[in-house]
Amino acid sequence: MTTTYRIGSSLFRVGYGDLAESAAEVLVSSDDNYLTMGGGVSRALSVKGGEALRLHARKLLPLALGDVGVTTAGLLPAKYVFHAVTIDLDRNLRPDTTCIRQLVNRSLDLAQTLRVRSIALPALGTGNAMFPLYEGAQILVQTICDRLADGSSLEEVTLTLPPERKLRESDLGVFYQRAASLAAVGGQTRRLAGAVRTLERSSRDEALEQLRPALQDLLQEIRDVAGILRQRPRSVDDVDRLQKGALAGDASRRAVVLADDVLMEPRWRDSQVERKALQTRLEGLSTLLNVHYGSLNKLEIEQARYGGAGVPVILHNQISDVEAEIVRVEELMRATRRKINQLGS
Repeated sequence: MTTTYRIGSSLFRVGYGDLAESAAEVLVSSDDNYLTMGGGVSRALSVKGGEALRLHARKLLPLALGDVGVTTAGLLPAKYVFHAVTIDLDRNLRPDTTCIRQLVNRSLDLAQTLRVRSIALPALGTGNAMFPLYEGAQILVQTICDRLADGSSLEEVTLTLPPERKLRESDLGVFYQRAASLAAVGGQTRRLAGAVRTLERSSRDEALEQLRPALQDLLQEIRDVAGILRQRPRSVDDVDRLQKGALAGDASRRAVVLADDVLMEPRWRDSQVERKALQTRLEGLSTLLNVHYGSLNKLEIEQARYGGAGVPVILHNQISDVEAEIVRVEELMRATRRKINQLGS
């Protein structure tokens, strides 16, 4: 099961699988400072990557905690393997929160420098490096979503989790999935706030002055939503509580309606204002799309617990309804992008 979120122009995917089988151009490994590749993800990449990968890795030694070494991918289908150092054998060090963030950011920076389109990461530091599992999950997904919200040339960032035979509410993988949903909505909400703020500045022109109070109220509402979504969940129940309290779907719908009000009023027609309104509409729809993807993910996790047998009809219907809504929102997004592109032609 893989769930895809859209943050700006990038896709953030979270799912289960073998990282060594990923189609991403960059695969991130978690290893010690001598890149021994002796266990877990690093061993799997070493075995499938072959001698060329291992020989290249030796040329980088020694590294230090928090470093990211870049090698060929050898026989793997990827272009590069990034070796994120989460264990320093010389000083007997393990990663802290700052180190995990640093490794994610350095990996994304290197991927952009190398001009690749896609990168796949494992649950960095939570294996042999023994970083707390649930805290590691929250930091990973939050750091990735923050980076994508700030704008990125990467088209796809994938978090690949080990396969699980049967999902339970207590499973770490479920927490990763649900925390990713929270962080993705939060990241896109930040982008929506930026778009509304830009449109609100346009409202200072005399023609748009009467819209200013509504835009200011909406901006404060979105900021309140973003503040709730920035809180750190410690459990799946925490994620659900924060999502229910944030009401991100309501705020994004109001942003779309207000943007449409601007677009439908002839006396406010101005190419720059129109572009800002369309961008606000697009960011609002993108936020709503992530809300729906989060809902679908939650329903699919519930469906997976039945093991393919005896799934209640009401659950099937709920999934169908959310899927139909996703299709509708995606079509509205495509139409909005076309209008933005037409303004630029």
